[in-house]
Amino acid sequence: IAEHHPSARVDRTDGKTVDPRALMVTLERLLPRERAVVQDSGHFIGWPTIYLTVPDATSYIFANDFMVVGLAQAMAFGAAIARPDRLTVAVIGDGGMMMSLGELDTIVRYKAPMLIVVMNDSAYGIEVHLLAQAGQSIEPALFQDRDFAAIARAAGARGVTVRTLEDLAPFEEWLAAPAGPMVLDCKLDPRLRADWFSQVIAPDSWM
Repeated sequence: IAEHHPSARVDRTDGKTVDPRALMVTLERLLPRERAVVQDSGHFIGWPTIYLTVPDATSYIFANDFMVVGLAQAMAFGAAIARPDRLTVAVIGDGGMMMSLGELDTIVRYKAPMLIVVMNDSAYGIEVHLLAQAGQSIEPALFQDRDFAAIARAAGARGVTVRTLEDLAPFEEWLAAPAGPMVLDCKLDPRLRADWFSQVIAPDSWM
């Protein structure tokens, strides 16, 4: 518990990428208590699990059937429709977001007041670290950065690029009176290995 306390970590935000732990701590502070958190699968999964709280067990949904990515956005939309009395927060990787872009159009058409947090490291993060662990090239797991904020705006949603915590200011304005979906394109350093991943991966298991 102590090692995950905000005071126990070093903020690695550098102006180009935001530290995902600092991001989650800030979202935890800003988001309303009455919330639902729906998270996709991927390298980032430990950060919302550790730092984002929910009011009860029904408010946390882990979209991880068969270890696939890209399910959270659709499941979050269902949660938002089912419980309009609380803010639904979808946390999804950039790979999962690319797999479910069509869902964003539906969310926009229904004007669902959802927050979609894209943890964008321009990679399939799990594969980056597994390949590196095995001494293999990580190139197959990397891809070009996608501007999900611009994609969101093109679809009719609000979209904000987040490289520093100060970039969250438009999100705070939206949060005062959510109307339709907000997409945060959070740029992450793909070299930053999550604490949980370092703890569970065995040094010789991928050799």
